[in-house]
Amino acid sequence: MILALLLLPAALAIQVQGRDGPCPVGAGTVRVHAKLSANAAGGYDSDLASYSSGGQWRTYRLSTCSDNGLSLYGDDLLVLTAEDRAKLGAALAAATAEMPATPELWDRYRVAARLYDTLGKSDVFLGDVLLEASWTARDTAVGFYAGLQGPTQARQLLDAGWEELKKPLSVSDRKKVLYNLARVAHRGGWGTERDALLVAFETAGPLSAPEREALARFRRVVTAIEPALQDEAIARYTEALRTELPHAEKVRVSYLLADLLRRRGRDREAAPLYFLVLNDKEAPDQLRGMAMFLVEPIARRLSATPLAPPGK
Repeated sequence: MILALLLLPAALAIQVQGRDGPCPVGAGTVRVHAKLSANAAGGYDSDLASYSSGGQWRTYRLSTCSDNGLSLYGDDLLVLTAEDRAKLGAALAAATAEMPATPELWDRYRVAARLYDTLGKSDVFLGDVLLEASWTARDTAVGFYAGLQGPTQARQLLDAGWEELKKPLSVSDRKKVLYNLARVAHRGGWGTERDALLVAFETAGPLSAPEREALARFRRVVTAIEPALQDEAIARYTEALRTELPHAEKVRVSYLLADLLRRRGRDREAAPLYFLVLNDKEAPDQLRGMAMFLVEPIARRLSATPLAPPGK
């Protein structure tokens, strides 16, 4: 157990192939990537973020023009119509107005969401883009743990980790275990536990300069950047559920919205959506299983106001 916690890996380079070409808007160039290989060995999180042990495709999926910041999925850039290009040209300045001089990947995803909005994409599509943007932020903070298949395994690893911390450990090993448990807690969406683990890491012993830098970035990403993107996705998914959606799409969006609300500490809003998925016999087993696992502790915490599935 302790060896696993000491050696949680960071993401490696994915196998992709890039090619450069002219940007469809402006005079710059753009690189479009094709995915050559990937796997599911990195597991997945409760909000369906998936991880390949060879790195994450979402790091390369988005293409950005060199001269003007226009950002879209590479496949979409290659098929823009003349009408699309005219719309994007008119909207580009507004979409990139707040982009920093050296944008992070999630900044470019946010631009992409605004441009896709200009192109008339649905709220479901826009929610998906913003959710993927939040995953790119999470990647920089916590990376992946090979084989972590969803929140149940994350919870099991955390519970075992707390037991490990009761044992006598060197300061160096204790810090490694605490930091890696905080990574797992964040992937599971348990922010309070993550924060407690980070405080314990910070106070376990003197921090080196790289440790202080990593801690500061971790906190900045998971308490400011990722949540802001999640809030934007929440707004889009909420709007989407006010419209008629195909049943499978409604179930997926309901589950994602529930989990984003939980991650943002909005348990009372999340619970009915989890119940909706849990009680839908046509919902995928994966979603029903995660909904059951995640809603049970919420229901216990909110037991002063009994919860019931929607419509009952």
